[in-house]
Amino acid sequence: MIDYLVIGGGIIGSFLTRELAQYDRSVTMLEKEADVAQVQTTHNSALVHSPVIITPNKGELKARFALEGSRMFPEIVDKLDVPALKDGALLLAMDEKQMKKAKKLAQMAKARGIEEVRVLSGEEMRAVEPNLTDNIVGGLDMYSAMIVDTYDLVNKVTDNARYNGASIHTGEEVIDIVPLKEGFEVHTKANVYHARSVINAAGIKNAHIAGMLEVGVPYAMKPRRGEYYILKPDEGDVITKKTLFPLPGETTKGVLITPQPDGTVRLGPSSQPQDSTDEAPVTEAGLESVKKDVADRIKHIPYDTVTSTYAGVRSSIDQKDFYIARSHEHPNFIHVAGTDSPGVPAAPAIARYVSEQIIKPRDPIVKKPKADPFKRN
Repeated sequence: MIDYLVIGGGIIGSFLTRELAQYDRSVTMLEKEADVAQVQTTHNSALVHSPVIITPNKGELKARFALEGSRMFPEIVDKLDVPALKDGALLLAMDEKQMKKAKKLAQMAKARGIEEVRVLSGEEMRAVEPNLTDNIVGGLDMYSAMIVDTYDLVNKVTDNARYNGASIHTGEEVIDIVPLKEGFEVHTKANVYHARSVINAAGIKNAHIAGMLEVGVPYAMKPRRGEYYILKPDEGDVITKKTLFPLPGETTKGVLITPQPDGTVRLGPSSQPQDSTDEAPVTEAGLESVKKDVADRIKHIPYDTVTSTYAGVRSSIDQKDFYIARSHEHPNFIHVAGTDSPGVPAAPAIARYVSEQIIKPRDPIVKKPKADPFKRN
């Protein structure tokens, strides 16, 4: 019988599998797609946020894990040799009212022990990024932010999990979970797995998976669609070196301009609520909203170099914070839900929290003598 079965092969499930594989328990991960990182993980901005903008009012766990995870990422990308851009991010204020809010964000960050932020004037920002419009009155330099190749990252994280003994199975869609006297019987379309504990890291399918087992799922999915342009500027045509943020709202960080390690630039996301957890259509209205949003911030955007557009569905729930807890109905079923933004930077910290705070109080797991968090086969 498997000790810990993780459902979901995105960035959250992969880091959970990597974390648990280092302990003296058997670990298996199931992913319904033919490869890992095929849904939300690679359909976002690939941003390791600066913790400056993930404040406690967005959720205590989100703020905590964004901070902890962002400080873990430099070692992760270096030791796993993950392509990354480490040029930081600029938060752009469009008027004096926004500038006042930006300065308050910087003050709040420093009060939380986050020193990786500087207040800049509009002139100072344009000296760094000449493509910024004159509409920018100033903002913040958040120099610890980075962009990572999330597909490469998840593949290397799962390779490390395999090195430490985990089993990774793709193309395994879970269709039923049956509680046993001791553990669970997890059915996929092709196989049956027996596990003492199940960790639900299924992203946009969190509530669907939980509903196979629980009478009262403690959250509901509230999916939001985000649409993006991908541009491939000509050599020497620099749109921006740093990630560019608007001032974030209550529910979204807004439309970003994010250079990528492969030389492309992503514009997006839009933000539209939708009912479906399966489909993510690209709409003309969504793309137009992205164009309109970035026009006030950047002077030159070569839309003639657009290589593609895409949309992703965020695994938002009807609560503002992450939901990470044991099931009230089946204590060996662990929810890791609502892991939308800042899911990328938070992932390694979430994994550590689950092992240290959720699992260890009930199961005294111990690190394997030869466990290594970075080696790969």
